[in-house]
Amino acid sequence: MDYAQRLADGVRERRRQLGISQSELARRAGMTQPGISRIELGGTTPTLPLLSRLAQAMESDLDIHVAPERGEVIVRFTPRRAQEAA
Repeated sequence: MDYAQRLADGVRERRRQLGISQSELARRAGMTQPGISRIELGGTTPTLPLLSRLAQAMESDLDIHVAPERGEVIVRFTPRRAQEAA
């Protein structure tokens, strides 16, 4: 699985955990719903500034671990604790 697909899966999973639509995530992140859809389908790879906006919109921290020698790519949107989010 490649980087774009790991990001796609991470965004989709976190959005679903929050119980929000692609349109709501787009609104929160200052994007369009088709843009969110392209990310979730792995059709585009977001830039770091966009990933930062998405993480903020999903009330999360984003951890990315890449270890090419092991073929490892880990993408994790970690929910922020309530006191940190406030």
